[in-house]
Amino acid sequence: MDTNENDILLLEKFFDEEMNATEREQLMQRVKDDEPFKALYEREKLLIMAIRHDGLKNNLGYLQSLEAAMEREPIATTSRKWYYLSAAAITGVLITLAVMLSRPNDPEQLFQSYFTPYPNVFDPTVRGEQTTPRHSEAFQDYEQGNYSKAADELGTLYKEHPDPGVLMLLGNANLMVGRVEEAKQNFITLNDKFDSLDLQAKWYLSLCYLKTGDMEQARKILRELGETDISYASKARELLEKVK
Repeated sequence: MDTNENDILLLEKFFDEEMNATEREQLMQRVKDDEPFKALYEREKLLIMAIRHDGLKNNLGYLQSLEAAMEREPIATTSRKWYYLSAAAITGVLITLAVMLSRPNDPEQLFQSYFTPYPNVFDPTVRGEQTTPRHSEAFQDYEQGNYSKAADELGTLYKEHPDPGVLMLLGNANLMVGRVEEAKQNFITLNDKFDSLDLQAKWYLSLCYLKTGDMEQARKILRELGETDISYASKARELLEKVK
């Protein structure tokens, strides 16, 4: 089995949600760093979405033809009750499948498409300031994609020295490893207690709500952002159209 086949199997495992949080984190980091693998990821994502969509359409077509055939057959008195029960069940399945086919984009797929971890522009060494080994390690782990470790380190740093930049990276690290509720609280705090990065915090907060399926809250924040002139405004308007 060549490398490309191994990568395809790996991606299938990812899209079938058979990976743990650490494996998903490592794969998404590779998507970020490896351009050929990123292209394969995007191709496989589209392919799997198309297969799933076609499968639903085929099931819907089969059930429709079955129901039409039943309507053409004469109904014996002894089987009348069974016929109506079967027809009712089929109709229910048809309605369910129709709703699935017409529903908006899946929240998890939208989250994966729009979530990109915020870059580390807060490391004191970047600004030429004094820093401690603990600071350097936290920022380095974040930049290297060691998000679980970075989240713990950044959480400690924030308790010692509340800083909006540290809180922004902490929220992103928590979101990256699946600690969505913790990330949500990080971004709410950032928005409520600090004057800087509040709009950026709203963007990531909307993604938290999207991740948990709270579409109403996600739409509310996206509408607010769409009315601003920050860099996230166009993304917010675009995403809002997909979560309606």
